[in-house]
Amino acid sequence: MDVAGLSRRSPHITLRRGCHYALDGRPVVGFCSNDYLGLADEELSAEEDDAPATTAAGAGASRLICGDLEELRDLEAELAALAGTEAALLFPSGFQANVGVPGALLERGDLVFSDRLNHASMIDGLRLSRAEIALLEHGAAPPASPRCNAAGVTWWFTESIFSMEGDRVDVEAARRHVQRGGALYLDEAHSFGLFRGGSTLSCEYGLRPDVLIGTLGKAAGCAGAFVATSATIARFLRSRARSFVFSTGVSPLLARRLRAQIAALAGELGDSRRAALWRNVRHFALLVGVEESRAQSPIFPLLVGDNLQAVAIAEALLDRGWHVQAIRPPTVPAGSARLRLTLSALHTASEIEALAADLRTVFSTYGLDLASATRLGS
Repeated sequence: MDVAGLSRRSPHITLRRGCHYALDGRPVVGFCSNDYLGLADEELSAEEDDAPATTAAGAGASRLICGDLEELRDLEAELAALAGTEAALLFPSGFQANVGVPGALLERGDLVFSDRLNHASMIDGLRLSRAEIALLEHGAAPPASPRCNAAGVTWWFTESIFSMEGDRVDVEAARRHVQRGGALYLDEAHSFGLFRGGSTLSCEYGLRPDVLIGTLGKAAGCAGAFVATSATIARFLRSRARSFVFSTGVSPLLARRLRAQIAALAGELGDSRRAALWRNVRHFALLVGVEESRAQSPIFPLLVGDNLQAVAIAEALLDRGWHVQAIRPPTVPAGSARLRLTLSALHTASEIEALAADLRTVFSTYGLDLASATRLGS
């Protein structure tokens, strides 16, 4: 794995405050986190500081065994309201949600169109289902008339913002799919919290997916995930989604902290952080030559191609004080190794400008053109 440039390690982080921390003892500015709004290190209120003394640490067992403490039900109600759905169901992680839901919902006779670059958890979840799977080229929409036999449901499984590409689903194509009677499964892991009022891309554009997956470890700055959907589907998932049925419930203490995080996300602090984030996205895009119309998210992939070269560039940036990750197979397709930069509301204009200058220098050192590297997927 070392020879192929595929070996991985988790460096030791200390003294973290927002985007600034020590990485294996070296002070760096991080441009690789999904903490888009910088909420992961927000200080607790005095009331929340006392939460460990007054709130249960553990759920005790599966929620179907021990029942629900009020913290979990209150959080689910707040998440459903934020997503604009009848119900929400908490999962310990986004991976568990995406692995559990397809196997519960999909039946033989159903047809699923799935984007080739969907997250690994969606791919694994579909493999566990009984549906017929048809892969779509990245960014393509299902055909208008997918088949003659309409006995089952025709689903479109896609991300709203793709985690490694940074681009968005075609909202109007998704709307047409729904209007034709198709069902939409939308993973909003990287869009939840980034739009008006702390909502999702689908809420922003009035799109109503049948199943919305949201995660709480990215813009919400904590941990966990949820499915936002109809009351009927939520009730069904409680009994049929194996990753829910056979997992210990989310910690009530975590749920209490999540309620505080969601309040911040949806409130004035969230509004100001969202404005700062999108300002930073536009600023970085301008500096590296990405057209504003293509700056669709805080995620900027810079294509390198070769695994070892991507690692070397990341290490050269680390020497300059920037923590940027090299992303290699199997996370991305073979031959498309890249740097994945993510912007935060907490980055300053001077940090963004200095990083852009160093990127240009380092890419040039390795015989690469930064402007060309930004055109991944264009």
